Amino acid sequence: MKIWVSTEQKIKQNNQLQKFRQESAGELTEKRVPYLFYTEEVGEETIAVRVKLDSAGVRISRKGTINMDFLFVEGRTTQNTYQTPAGRTVMDVYTTKLEFKNLSVGGRLIIEYELSEQGESHGHFKYQLDYKER
Repeated sequence: MKIWVSTEQKIKQNNQLQKFRQESAGELTEKRVPYLFYTEEVGEETIAVRVKLDSAGVRISRKGTINMDFLFVEGRTTQNTYQTPAGRTVMDVYTTKLEFKNLSVGGRLIIEYELSEQGESHGHFKYQLDYKER
């Protein structure tokens, strides 16, 4: 199914808050679980995003200059890969909130999490994705 995706990300680092919003055309595919596919524009780059909506946890993968593969499980810390041109690192993601609502014309995903690397905090994050059929 063709969908319209709207994302909002809030990042709190060092007592500063940053917000990012984007809208994009995408696709919803039902396999064993639902998958959302869309692209993000970051500067001059287009990043392919895949969101796997599994009851065991939500997995978000981004492919571009920076590659990310994060698993979010509420109340748990997961170890995830993050790769930049400078190299690959393992990040710890502690998910404080994971909520998915399937609505009659789309859905809403909210993830709140803390990100750290080798015990050093990279901040608190909130990711909200809304989608609807187009």
